[in-house]
Amino acid sequence: MRLGPKVFFLMTLPALLTGIAFGQEKIDYEMINRIREESFERSRVMEIAGDMCDVYGPRFSHSPAYKKAAQWARQKFEAFGLESRLEPYGEVGVGWECLYVSVHMHAPQYMPMIAYAKPYSRGTNGKIISDIVPIDTKKIFSEPDLERFKGKLRGKIIFVVPKRLLTLNFRPDAVRLSKEELDDMEELRIRPMEKAAAESERNDQNPERDKIRQPLPPSEIEEFFEKEGVAAFVEPGGPQGDAPMDKGKVVVSAGPPLQRGAVRPLPAVIVAVEHYNRVMRLLEKGLEVKMEIETRVNYDDQDLQDSNVMAELPGTDLKDEIVMIGGHYDSEPAGTGATDNAAGSAIVMEAMRILKAVGARPRRTIRAALWGCEEAGHLGSKAYVKSHFADPSTKEHRPDYDKLSVYLNVDWYGRFRGIYLQRNDLVRPIFEEWMRPFQDVGMTTLVPGNTGGTDHMSFVEAGLPGFQFVQDDLEFFTTTFHTNMDVYDRLVPEDLMQASVVLAAFAYDASMRDDKLPRTSNQMKNDRRWHK
Repeated sequence: MRLGPKVFFLMTLPALLTGIAFGQEKIDYEMINRIREESFERSRVMEIAGDMCDVYGPRFSHSPAYKKAAQWARQKFEAFGLESRLEPYGEVGVGWECLYVSVHMHAPQYMPMIAYAKPYSRGTNGKIISDIVPIDTKKIFSEPDLERFKGKLRGKIIFVVPKRLLTLNFRPDAVRLSKEELDDMEELRIRPMEKAAAESERNDQNPERDKIRQPLPPSEIEEFFEKEGVAAFVEPGGPQGDAPMDKGKVVVSAGPPLQRGAVRPLPAVIVAVEHYNRVMRLLEKGLEVKMEIETRVNYDDQDLQDSNVMAELPGTDLKDEIVMIGGHYDSEPAGTGATDNAAGSAIVMEAMRILKAVGARPRRTIRAALWGCEEAGHLGSKAYVKSHFADPSTKEHRPDYDKLSVYLNVDWYGRFRGIYLQRNDLVRPIFEEWMRPFQDVGMTTLVPGNTGGTDHMSFVEAGLPGFQFVQDDLEFFTTTFHTNMDVYDRLVPEDLMQASVVLAAFAYDASMRDDKLPRTSNQMKNDRRWHK
């Protein structure tokens, strides 16, 4: 059962009254009560998320759309009464956006195809209607493997991998973390998803892997196809190998930004696996398949600079010290970046709005960051940490290194269930007290280990206290992760409201302590419990 905001808030009052006597942390429960009331009674988090998704999504890394969205976020922060700015952090490469895509099968039967332009690929310069040639590019090991296609590919559309075997998925689409799973996390017993990720990393680092015959680099293969006059590439929209049925999902994940002067890749589209497989089966039957592709794209190679969006609530007696909250603002281009990570960005913005609305006067300055180019390699947060705090490669400290109390990160959309301690057990009693007023809304778990894969790691790698919240998976791994299904409709209002109030309270509590949060050298270690 879902509870409306008003009911949700009224149920919290007994917890506030009974929690005051516990612990050594000084908690301003009157302020916590005001924060809760503002969030649960007058929340604007879904309004904020809706604009990010529907008006400005997708916010593909360093694209013209991202730049427009960044300007909007800065203005929104200012409308909340906060100081805000765009902070450029350096040149990252050429901006890219898809303006139009249309893909169809014309023979032996007509079929419209679910498809998206592959990031950084060129447009088709009009409609392409052509035959299909299947070529498994993973089995091109040498130049002779390429030479056998010489003179046979001009104007053709290439299907670049075999069809995929899709299997039934017996897991529910949406899941919340069970008590047993949370207990396992607290005791560092690895969840199945994390075990699979760790196994994948071990395989990548296996010395025997290098002895396996490797295909030619994609750049060499594409150069050959370019010379041969290939019209376009087509890929299936998901991971390779056997996988659960995708049910129309199209996974689109980009690589690093395209650099100015680099060769712009051939036109390429990523289509729904089910449609890809149908075409491949028709080809296996010896039938001729005709396909139509048209894409239009825009390259922005004039402004290579990217920016983070920053906002501040100034402190009072300890204003030179900093508490930071943040999440990445960019997204992959197939959906509108709702769960990854308009949700996290909206939670950060809403937390700052709440603090301003309730008249909070923090001792330390509370600074919010919406990071650019996280999906391209955490470029925005890494550059910020290097510029303001420390260079992880040299361990050289910047003037603000000792001024940071804590960084709290949000990177997806599920309800907060706890927080990872990053092997820093010194913060355990602090976080225990900060969580106490929110146990009634599910904030109960302290995980001793680490989760990686998102922007808090930019801080951790520099020896700074950076933390990521434990969140419910919901449909993230089954439906939305980097897919065309990552849209506003997947967001759960109650979850975003709960996360906003917890983040606002944690930021306020950190800002009011007599001391900054304790640090430990163990925080620099990453035990590879991946976040995503």
